Amino acid sequence: MRSYLKFLSRNKLYTAIEAAGLIVSLAFVVIIACYTWQQFSIAREAVDHQRIYALSGGQEYLSAWPGELSVVKDRVPDVEAGGRISDFGTSAIFNGQRVQGSVNLFEIDPEIFEFIPQTFISGSADVLKDRSQVVLGESFANKISPDMDPVGKTIIVRNDTCVVGGILKETDRSILKGSDIYRAFKGPDEVYTAEFVFPVSMVLIKLRKGADHKETRALIDTLIRQEFADFYKVNKPERSMTMPFKDIYFYKDGSVVLKHGNKSLLYVLIAVGILLLASALFNYINLSVALAGKRAKEMAIRSTLGESKGRILWRYVSESIVFVTVCMALAMLLAKSLEPVFNRYMAGDIGLEVAYSPMYLAAYILIICLVGAISGIVPAAMTFRHDPVSIIKGEQRRQTKSLFSKVFIIIQNVISVALIAMALVMELQYNHLVNMPLGANVDNMYYISSGSVGRDALAAKPYVDKIGVSHGFPGKGNMSISTTVDGQKYNIRLLECDETAFEMFGFEQVKDFGRPRKGSLWFTESAARVYNIDEDNQAAPDVFSMIWGHLETGGIIKDFATRSASEISGNDIGLIAIDDLEGVSTCVLKLNRFDPEVRAELKEIGRQESLRITGDEEYAEKYFGYIPDLIKEGMEETRNFISLIELFMLLATIISLLGLVAMSAYYAGMQTKDIAVRKVFGGTVNSETRRAVIEYLVLVGVAILIGVPIAVFLAERYLRQFWYRIEGYGWVFVVAAVIALVISFLAILWQTLKAARTNPATELKKE
Repeated sequence: MRSYLKFLSRNKLYTAIEAAGLIVSLAFVVIIACYTWQQFSIAREAVDHQRIYALSGGQEYLSAWPGELSVVKDRVPDVEAGGRISDFGTSAIFNGQRVQGSVNLFEIDPEIFEFIPQTFISGSADVLKDRSQVVLGESFANKISPDMDPVGKTIIVRNDTCVVGGILKETDRSILKGSDIYRAFKGPDEVYTAEFVFPVSMVLIKLRKGADHKETRALIDTLIRQEFADFYKVNKPERSMTMPFKDIYFYKDGSVVLKHGNKSLLYVLIAVGILLLASALFNYINLSVALAGKRAKEMAIRSTLGESKGRILWRYVSESIVFVTVCMALAMLLAKSLEPVFNRYMAGDIGLEVAYSPMYLAAYILIICLVGAISGIVPAAMTFRHDPVSIIKGEQRRQTKSLFSKVFIIIQNVISVALIAMALVMELQYNHLVNMPLGANVDNMYYISSGSVGRDALAAKPYVDKIGVSHGFPGKGNMSISTTVDGQKYNIRLLECDETAFEMFGFEQVKDFGRPRKGSLWFTESAARVYNIDEDNQAAPDVFSMIWGHLETGGIIKDFATRSASEISGNDIGLIAIDDLEGVSTCVLKLNRFDPEVRAELKEIGRQESLRITGDEEYAEKYFGYIPDLIKEGMEETRNFISLIELFMLLATIISLLGLVAMSAYYAGMQTKDIAVRKVFGGTVNSETRRAVIEYLVLVGVAILIGVPIAVFLAERYLRQFWYRIEGYGWVFVVAAVIALVISFLAILWQTLKAARTNPATELKKE
């Protein structure tokens, strides 16, 4: 080990590149590995999660209608238990004082805590068998009663006086979202209905041990469709009425009471993690092989002195494991320090935790052993390929250059080309999404609630040209239902507004059926094709009469963006209902100016309205604002994720390029004697530089031929998740290849020039 440390100190450039590349790579591999495992294991938190299902109702969002749980429990013998959760905003009064800020209420059955175990600081799930008692979330309890225990005290929730019966400990590692207050339902089939909220709840059921899951789920499908025919005769969902618990977390339109993640983006992250590890591993092996040539004489001498091959192999492997262990320790510290940064940018409700439990430590040790063993075995195998005498004579160095150095140069460039191309594709796709046409006009328009000041007062503002009532706006926040037409599933995105707002949005009309705007329903071209709406068939399907009554079809408009560009799919179809919307306070303002003064005044109006509605000032920041800004904010999660991935790719590329620089130095050094001999026989600095650079760039060309198809495959897989995606991006791969070629050219050029300018006599004296 002493000779190894001495050897590292004499080769500081190689050692620094090895250590830096390995530390950074391992840190991000640890981050990605921990995050991936924690994302995929979240469903295992539930007891007997293989037997738990959600009643999805065949809809886009995981929800069930009142009475579904009772039907299933009473008429399906293999259903062992079930529970509901509903989520609402409410007000609360504690100790005679109205609670400031938003108050979130879960109406919940205690069985849910049997499925998804939670820790109670005081009380238990049995408290929720009595509707007159409530359980408080830990942070909410500390907020309203910082100086005393609130258990046993009264609290007024939704005008009902209740007793605090317990406090629930909050955790970031649970699939169940936290709430301020937990309370029992009124009855087995009752669900609270607020304004603009359908009477639905999240329902989980557990099947008995030994139950035939396929037959039981089929029976549940049949029963729900029969018992709730008034609704399902319209939706006629093709998919199952139940969803396995293990699939809920990654379901893109999951329940509002459960956390969710993005599986597609997680797979991208895994791919980047693999590339990072591969880049670091190849980089380390590459440099280890290069250094092996310098240590070969030491090992050959040990062999001639009687040391066995097994002993020499163990020496290589143990030295490598020690080096990797030190790098891993530093990588763990780096990963932990980057944990908050990662969580700030990463998509998903379950954040990263760089853990140190026995299971995780075993995984880290396994990584150390694998990387260390591979990095030690390869240079040892190279040494064993040659007779100790030939190594001492220096023949091994010349034979080695024709194999490993070239192979690893190709591999490193393949990784570089693929990563550069993917970074460019992701950035282009994001810009493409940001610039997606809305199909409507939202310039100089502001979305706000008029409740705190009144609609007339807003309309009288000097900076307001027009004001219209709208429940949502193009690009974000529209109501939706799921339906199936001719076997094809569609997501109907509904925008409700009055006549003024309809004109303000400037939808392009394709056909006008000549009916009054008020009380009319307008189909987008996509929706009209789905429902065969035209001048000869103007009748709206029954599904819409359930929501608005019998509105007459007003006409057909061009398609418009029904939600965020990163969320929209080819199955989304838009409709607009024009009515008075009495009682709706949300408005769109057409502004004639939007300077800092106007922004500040409207922001204050929104803040006051937030306090009035929820008691939470931050409510306005999320839902009200300048519409172009709100649409852009809808892309923030995608922007953060892409930025994070691009950072990982940049690091992997830098690590790969560091390896290329080191290998180019080694490669040039290997040719120093050959260059010296050719210069004696008339070679020049220019001719030798040209010869070496061309030979090196041929290897890069081979890498490009391999790397571009890999990049094309990865780009196609990434873009597949977007409905609105870039086209004609083939030039990206040419640019990536040129960048890799230029970087490789510069890396080898200065090393080759250094070797070519060496005095031949000085170099030949070394032999």
